[in-house]
Amino acid sequence: MAKASKKKANIPEGKEPLIGCDFCMQFDYDEPHVIGASPDEHGGIELVIKSYLDAGVTFVCPTTGKKLRIYARPLSDAGKAILEETENK
Repeated sequence: MAKASKKKANIPEGKEPLIGCDFCMQFDYDEPHVIGASPDEHGGIELVIKSYLDAGVTFVCPTTGKKLRIYARPLSDAGKAILEETENK
């Protein structure tokens, strides 16, 4: 179960803070799975993946067995295009 952090709320302008919330993950349009919770607007979940080979995290749906993998790999042409687009903004 993911641990919710207790950092100060940084709510974007025009967004209504949730006073108590579930943090969920969902595979396709299957039933969402609650992976964390916060009793107030100060909660949050932070996922950090460092830039080294095989760094990452895999989530497995307990109902269907579907996997979601988020990971680091060497910089590709697709990644370079994202960096160039970001620099040009």
